[in-house]
Amino acid sequence: MARHLILLAVSATFGVTAHSLLNVRLLIIILIFLCFLYFSVGLNVKALSFHLVIMGIFLGAASFSDHRNKTAYHGTESQFIITFTDQPNIDGNSLKGFIGSEKGERLVLRYKITTELEQEKLSQFLRIGLSCPAEGTLQIPEKNRNENSFDYQRYLFRQDTHWIFKADSISFQECKEGGNSILVSIRNLRLKGIAYIREHFPEESSGFVTALIFGDQRYIDEGDLTNYQRLGLVHLLAISGLHVSFLTGVLFYIGIRVGITRERMMMAILLFLPVYMLLSGASPSVVRSCSMAMLFFLLLLFKKRISAGAAIGSTYLALLFFRPNMLYDIGFQLSFAVTFSIIMSSSIFLQYPKKSMQLFILSSICQLAALPILLFHFFEVSLLGVFLNVLYVPLYSIILLPFSLISLLIHLLLPSFGQLLISLLNFTFVLCNKAADAASELPLASIPFGKPPFLMMFLLVISLIGLCLTWEVSFEKSKIWCGMIIVLLLLQFNLQRFSPFGEVQIIDVGQGDSILIILPFNRGNYLIDTGGHITFPIDTWAIKRKKFNTADDIIIPLLKSKGIHQLDKLILTHPDADHMGSAKELIDNFKVAEIIIGGWSEEQYRDMDFVTVAREKKVKMTVLKRGDQWVAGGARFAVLSPFEQEENKNDSSIVLFTELGGVSWLLTGDMGEEGERELLRTFPQLQADILKVGHHGSKTSSSAPFLEQLQPKAALISVGKDNRYGHPHGDVIGNLEGNGIKVFRTDEDGSIIYKYYKSSGTFRKTLP
Repeated sequence: MARHLILLAVSATFGVTAHSLLNVRLLIIILIFLCFLYFSVGLNVKALSFHLVIMGIFLGAASFSDHRNKTAYHGTESQFIITFTDQPNIDGNSLKGFIGSEKGERLVLRYKITTELEQEKLSQFLRIGLSCPAEGTLQIPEKNRNENSFDYQRYLFRQDTHWIFKADSISFQECKEGGNSILVSIRNLRLKGIAYIREHFPEESSGFVTALIFGDQRYIDEGDLTNYQRLGLVHLLAISGLHVSFLTGVLFYIGIRVGITRERMMMAILLFLPVYMLLSGASPSVVRSCSMAMLFFLLLLFKKRISAGAAIGSTYLALLFFRPNMLYDIGFQLSFAVTFSIIMSSSIFLQYPKKSMQLFILSSICQLAALPILLFHFFEVSLLGVFLNVLYVPLYSIILLPFSLISLLIHLLLPSFGQLLISLLNFTFVLCNKAADAASELPLASIPFGKPPFLMMFLLVISLIGLCLTWEVSFEKSKIWCGMIIVLLLLQFNLQRFSPFGEVQIIDVGQGDSILIILPFNRGNYLIDTGGHITFPIDTWAIKRKKFNTADDIIIPLLKSKGIHQLDKLILTHPDADHMGSAKELIDNFKVAEIIIGGWSEEQYRDMDFVTVAREKKVKMTVLKRGDQWVAGGARFAVLSPFEQEENKNDSSIVLFTELGGVSWLLTGDMGEEGERELLRTFPQLQADILKVGHHGSKTSSSAPFLEQLQPKAALISVGKDNRYGHPHGDVIGNLEGNGIKVFRTDEDGSIIYKYYKSSGTFRKTLP
């Protein structure tokens, strides 16, 4: 039964996927799956027809879900009655989170808190179920503005959310209670529990205790969370079957010991699990583990038993039928993939008598099951994580999880004694986090493989399935599949070395500059500028827990998605914050072989943070000026500027000329009209097919004489959407269009990508 349910779950997955991704490739995979069922599993035509029916049913469920996912708003509305339906998130000077509207529609709230007093009042006042009048505007969520980046619009759509409500004012004094339902009461109890932990537990451990008990990771230190993610340990901080098994086991044992019958304890657990599901945030992993436990105890109550395989298959089918869009949730994918691998491979690790070996094999199987998902979404994996899980899984399951629960309960009953336990717990978390921090710096901590193409993903999944099926019979027979996985990973790791394609990408970093150049066959990876933001002094209370940084949030994920393992040159055109403001984070978290700065600007860089980091990492630093050049991958890069000391930092920008993909490029940094005139005087024959417009298209750049001599066919403008400076200036756009020049701009087009092969290439935009 378990095997048939799992095969039906695969068919259901194809049905849901077909609704949004019906193409020739998917049809070929479905055909291969049906052939597998017929020839390998031995299903007859009638059974195959049933699988096709299941695909049709789940295709219909996905279509119906999509049909119901409509908005009642036009985007012009300004007055609302909002209800806090989820945990309000106060982060510095912002209030955000999901809310419900008077039309029953889910919205994302964005509200700016103006004073520290208001922040304190909201922290005490806000709770789930509160309804308040509000005024503001509706905004369409952003699509992904860079290649392979997170698509926030699609993410919200799959959660039945179509609008961001940017509130100008919320009349908190007119708020009313929206009823005291059991659901609201449980969620508010969760809020109180989180607030209690944050108040009484030390900062180093409160975020971890909150994550382990209530499933909320937002209060974990950003650096610690990043380390756990890099090492493949972040699953320990998500509530899953481990937590549910522990809690239900403890409750069942206590109940039996105090004299409650088994039947009544099973009924009590059936009532407890839905409550716990809400208390712990109802994430996909929580819903999966609680649903499986409820099914198990329900059948046990009626003297029936179900295998773990049948339980996970049934739970998967039920969740996917009622919430088809859960299929696209990363937590849902990882939770079911890892749990399924543990259940299906139980006979494998039980073949080994030593517990330590069993744990290592189990950790390896879990990492392999998660491998395709991690590569597809995050483009990197941790080989070190296989070994670290052997240490951290018992540590969290046997010590930290129970200790966190006991410390909280005792502190509620006996605060003085509880404080001693909390101090000991905090000490343990600090040690664990220091060890994780040290491990994250090791070479195998995180290896970027790049986003696998379709064929690579398909072969990898087939190889993993083949490995599990043959390993169960004999490890000797599984070696060929193991070898194939290693070959595929090595191929994926070195994919860029075999690629004959080159690329120039204007990365959308908002109001700033960042250009990525990838030469064919991995002959050079260059980044010109890092973007960055001009920072202003801000009160301590208004500082957000996670600060946006273009290197961490945009550039490094993009580099990893491309399978780039190091930057051969980081070229900083000039020392403005919007061009080099994220250099420190980039050098800190990514391998950089050489940093290039312009001549006569060394003093301006001397005291900057990134220079200190570069020296510590022994990164080569080079100063370039007019006349310098280098050749790589058959392309020559010539430095046209700077040529002398400039008072204006913009005119001291490094200006590069090169030919890539059959066209010539002039990359000008923030050079203004004075620099353009000097360039024309020195290079009277200068022409370029592609111009990177200087200074984000401000009025001080791209003068008419400059454009007339240069005669570019296309102009690229790196500029922030709705920026405060009014870039690009209307006169500049008029000059460009008046000369018949095709204009690409990141505020309207997202990142702009020129991909080429030998002497020909094409432009494409990220935004439609």
